Amino acid sequence: MMRTLAAVVLVLIAALGVQSWRLSTAHNKIDAQVKDLAAQGKKLSQKNGQLLALNILTQTSSRAQMQLYAAAEQNGTLLRDRQRTIEELKRENDELRRWADADLPDPVIRLRQRPALTGGQSYREWLSANHPVPPGRSSTAP
Repeated sequence: MMRTLAAVVLVLIAALGVQSWRLSTAHNKIDAQVKDLAAQGKKLSQKNGQLLALNILTQTSSRAQMQLYAAAEQNGTLLRDRQRTIEELKRENDELRRWADADLPDPVIRLRQRPALTGGQSYREWLSANHPVPPGRSSTAP
């Protein structure tokens, strides 16, 4: 009987040890999952912040784009009105019509043929392509 009691106690101790080991493993898994969950929550917060910032940027860009479209529309309207006014003036005034239909003076034509240089580097590049800048009208009298 003592042997049976000792065997039962031994089996109970073994079962208690296995159960304790399983409980410890479960706690370790829970701790790891809590850490993973916290890390994922932090990443989610960062992504949410990025999305909010992107949304604000998109709204700002949309507003600016709408303002640009409105300004372009207004400029187009002003241009059409100006062209209409010029045409009306040309119809009313013969001297203005002759002036508007006349060719541009040579210095103005030469200005339009010159490149739009924006600094020394672009000038050197343009000259190295064998395109010398045409000389302007000399102001010295002989």
